[in-house]
Amino acid sequence: MPGKVRKYAVLNNKGGVGKSTIAVHVAHGLAIKGKKVLLVDMDGQNDASLFLGFTSEDYNNSLYDILTGREGINLSECIINARDNLDLLPSRNIDRINSELYKETRIDLFLKEKLKGLEEMSYDYVIIDCGPQRSKINDAILYFVDGIIVPVQVETASVRAIGNIYEYLADLHLNSDLVSLIVPNMYDQRTVDGKENLEFIKEFFAGTDLLVQPVHRRIKIAEVGKLGKTVYEFDEESSKQFNRIVERLVNSDAEAKQ
Repeated sequence: MPGKVRKYAVLNNKGGVGKSTIAVHVAHGLAIKGKKVLLVDMDGQNDASLFLGFTSEDYNNSLYDILTGREGINLSECIINARDNLDLLPSRNIDRINSELYKETRIDLFLKEKLKGLEEMSYDYVIIDCGPQRSKINDAILYFVDGIIVPVQVETASVRAIGNIYEYLADLHLNSDLVSLIVPNMYDQRTVDGKENLEFIKEFFAGTDLLVQPVHRRIKIAEVGKLGKTVYEFDEESSKQFNRIVERLVNSDAEAKQ
């Protein structure tokens, strides 16, 4: 019998905080550690797919076909092998999916029903890259996942918006414990603003074990996405920053199983 797959959304209600970068690197880092991972691209910009080197020309079937019930298409036909141990479920027409979801009476069960085949596919992790806005598709994702990884850009506007994720969960009557990790991202330790904002994040989450060490702003991290690669294939020093997130995730999941 396959073990229980752990499902995480990478989500922040603010755009430009590096969600896709975090999602792709956490997924690839887990895969390198020998975990079988599915990365689901649910951001309308499809950055997670692009960062792994795939465009819409590289696939015929996508998540859209599963969620809209296209006849004769099953889940496995929509999944692409991206790297060793890492598969990608690409998407298209996210806006159209979101519109269709307004017709659903049980948004809390929607993805559980549509993606029920995942439990039999021997994945250890499903990582979902989400769009930045509150939407019906993000509602459905939050009801579906076991936890949320929240990237927070270490700059004033992003830091001030931290509480929005908790308001979102409260509006859906979901427990705030769903927030699993907070990732300070794009941190520039050379600036006073960066240092002050990091201190604010630390104070906000004082007394919790949610916060991981910040991911520093590096040109190479931005460059690799444009090349369709990850830092694990490009820059070993940068990859260490994402390994810390991966290790926290694996260790916390191991503790939860005990």
